[in-house]
Amino acid sequence: MAKAGKKYGDCDDKVAGKSQQVDTASTSWRADLAKVDVWYASYGSNMWKPRFLCYIHGGKAEGMIKSCVGSMDKSPPKEIVWKTFPHRLFFGRESSFFWGVGGVAYTNPLTNLNDQTHMLEQFNDVLFQENWLNVDSDSPLFDLAALQLVENQGSISLVPASDSLYGNVVCLGKEGDIPILTLTCTLSAIEKFKSGKIPLRPPPKAYANTLIRGLVEEGRFSKEEAEAYIDNAASKPL
Repeated sequence: MAKAGKKYGDCDDKVAGKSQQVDTASTSWRADLAKVDVWYASYGSNMWKPRFLCYIHGGKAEGMIKSCVGSMDKSPPKEIVWKTFPHRLFFGRESSFFWGVGGVAYTNPLTNLNDQTHMLEQFNDVLFQENWLNVDSDSPLFDLAALQLVENQGSISLVPASDSLYGNVVCLGKEGDIPILTLTCTLSAIEKFKSGKIPLRPPPKAYANTLIRGLVEEGRFSKEEAEAYIDNAASKPL
């Protein structure tokens, strides 16, 4: 069940991967933040390991139309566990850089005990690439001050990523005293999705298949259950 460099836990229905937050490259911020671990919770296409590793190693997975540049630190996640969180999964926007026409996955930053999102990690470099920013940056998007702030407040919007696809970092709790972080849209974007200013849109087939593979290949869902979960998220109004 495990691939090299990854260990799978027995928690329910969602995957969160733990890795070094950043690498040990030449810039001083990387050297400092490389000492800090976080869990990165993925609820979208990154649940499928080959797709997530594009953000680490570079390249593209089946169905993607653009390649990722990869992280400065190429080491894989230290651990992976599955968990369930009470946040609504939905799909929105007209198109995306890596997948083309069709919606991409988001989770509502606000908790709703009636909703569940089934959730994998390298943090700053994933954050750069999710928001189409340059990995080779002189400063991090998410530093130790931001980590403390998100633990205290629950979520923070990042500048200059606040207007991008995934400019909001949400703390979902802790696993083994290490914060569990995920990326999604801002609360203001949620209101725009509800009003129709930003469209809700089902994901393209290749993108949806990637989510389904991530849920099925570790034996958590049957294919039919995974398809129903994605179809429900794509069709249910916010």
